[in-house]
Formats: sequence, structure tokens, C-alpha cells
Amino acid sequence: MTADRLTILHVYPRQMGVSGDRGNVVALVRRAAAADIATEVVEYAPGAALPTTADVVVIGNGPLSAMRSLGADVPRIGAALRDFAAAGVPVVAVGGGFDLATNEVVPNEGGAVTGLGVFDARAVRGAERRVNYFVLETRYPLLDGASTRLAGFEDHAARIELADGVTPFADVVSGGGNQAGTPVEGAVSGASFGTHTQGPLLPLNPQLTDGVLAAATRRLGRDYAPDAERTATIDRYAREARATIDRYVDKAFKRIA
Repeated sequence: MTADRLTILHVYPRQMGVSGDRGNVVALVRRAAAADIATEVVEYAPGAALPTTADVVVIGNGPLSAMRSLGADVPRIGAALRDFAAAGVPVVAVGGGFDLATNEVVPNEGGAVTGLGVFDARAVRGAERRVNYFVLETRYPLLDGASTRLAGFEDHAARIELADGVTPFADVVSGGGNQAGTPVEGAVSGASFGTHTQGPLLPLNPQLTDGVLAAATRRLGRDYAPDAERTATIDRYAREARATIDRYVDKAFKRIA
């Protein structure tokens, strides 16, 4: 954070941003503004110099072909992103970005793709495809009194294998999840989380956006307090969208052959 400005680092926005993932960045910017926190969004492209400081890191969704196209750049920046996460910088990794943020992505065919290693896990492709509305109870720390119920959409064919001791991001209320045999989803590491929940995730779930911003500002010695009056309209839109998901969660997107 420089001169009271929160830096949001958006990693690979062109390659890993196929599901409206810029909406997650926009949600962080607008939610921070409602708490009188200025932001700067820095986009990182392959081969560029990675910023030495960041306050939030966002990695969006993308296909395996995009991950392969990144080549040697992923291991080149992996250590720096792991250092960010270890220092308490929230890394938000969604969809294929979560796969890429694990230690490796194991495809159906061809060699494994080296991941960023932010989460001690691996993503194994070839699982039964999950295409569902998604309702979860998150384990990610939120502001006091905030609802832990999240809603979104999942569309993936990956199985996440967590290392021993890694905390899942959420318990699945309705939907498939990404861990075989257990009704849990995603991973949490300190202030960072990875998930296959899309939607985009943060605009649909403002309380999660608040949790990320609270973690980002807390490590800098600053309080985070969103203004309820200034967020009332977007909170209402998000609440109505989540209510629609709750209403149709068991009726749509049955198994695709």
C-alpha cells in the first residue's frame, strides 16, 4: 500500500480471465471506495516485471491451453506470489486460476503443468464435470456477524487433492464441489483462498469481498469499515441474485453427458 492506496495485482488478466473475472477486481475497487480506501489496479502480463509489492492478488479462470501457453513464466513468478501469500497478502484464485495456484495441474493427456504453489494441493483433470449453481458455507474468515453462506456457479472437471492439514475454502451445501468423496471445496492458506466458485464470485458475495479487504488492510495496520449506506444498492443486487440461485439450485444444470 503506497500513500494510502491499496494495490490490487491482477495476474494474467488476458489468459486467465474468461468468466467475467474482472468483476472480482471491480468488486474490490468499488467496495474499497465505499470504505474511503483508494485503490490502484496493476495488471501483470507474462514476461513483464512482477511488482515487488501488492496488497491483494487476483488470478481468474482460464482453460488448460492458457495455462500451457504461459510456459516458463509460471515458475518464474511462483516464488514471489508464495512470498506475498506468506506475508499475509490475500491471493484470490478462482476457477482455472485456482488450479494454476496449486503445486501442479495434472491433465488427462500430456505432461503436468507446473503451478504457482500458493496452495499445497494439486488439480487433477478428468473428474466428472460439475455444472451447477453452487451454495456453500465458507471457512474463510469474514467480518464479525457476516453470513458465511455463499452462492455462485461451478463449471469444472477437476479434482483437488489437498495436502495434509490444508483447510478447505468451504463446505458444500448444494452442488458438486471439487474434492472426491467429501462435501468440501477449495482451499484456504492464511488470508488467501482458491475456489472453483464463479459468478463472478465477489460481486455475488459482498461479505467475502469485505473479508478480503479486511485482511489486506489489517496487515497494514488500518481498519476496514464499509459504509452500509454507500453499499446498499449493490448489496441488494447481490442479495437478489443469491436468492435466485437458492430458488433454482436443485432444478438447473443437470449432468451433461
